[in-house]
Amino acid sequence: MAITRVEVTPKQGTGMRDVRGDVVRRQLMADHGIDVSEVRSITGFLIKSSVPSSDISERVNDLFSDPIIEDAVTDTLFLTSPLHFPITPDAAITVGFKPGVTDNPGSAAYDGFRTIFTQDEPLEDASISTYQTYIFYGLPSEITAEWLATTLHNNLIQRAEIADGEACAQAQWPAIDYPEKPPQTRTRSPQIFKEVPRHQFSISYLATR
Repeated sequence: MAITRVEVTPKQGTGMRDVRGDVVRRQLMADHGIDVSEVRSITGFLIKSSVPSSDISERVNDLFSDPIIEDAVTDTLFLTSPLHFPITPDAAITVGFKPGVTDNPGSAAYDGFRTIFTQDEPLEDASISTYQTYIFYGLPSEITAEWLATTLHNNLIQRAEIADGEACAQAQWPAIDYPEKPPQTRTRSPQIFKEVPRHQFSISYLATR
């Protein structure tokens, strides 16, 4: 099955807010006393399915985004768009789930996906994985992107892709991949038979009579 990437970001302009980005910015100030000028966010969906990307692109606004307050793109990274991100950020960090970890937002999105894309062939092997990208502007010089990443994810269940200021300047954006589950192999436990001396068997048998 192919992987289709969909990204969604809040629109910019008068009266528009990036709620996720604002939450991260306020938490950095409240928890660590770090003042960041602006934090923007991108929500990503990695769709593993036999449905063509072109079909998914046509229905993006029905499932993945609210076209009134959000913009969406298919099979590209929003950070490559000078229209949406004209200023080079100081850092960009993408956080997603590790393989095998339950992705509740992805499961919810997939329920809607199956409702919209009804097919004759079964879709049991299809799934959706989600991720979040945070883009930082006005980051204090002493704060590293690696440290920021530790505040944004739980490394027991999540993974992070990081682009520091130098990488951002070279347009080396973080791009997380679909978390393929490792193949499962089943092994049979060896059966161990212990020979019991006949006299012990007779005593145990008589004791139960």
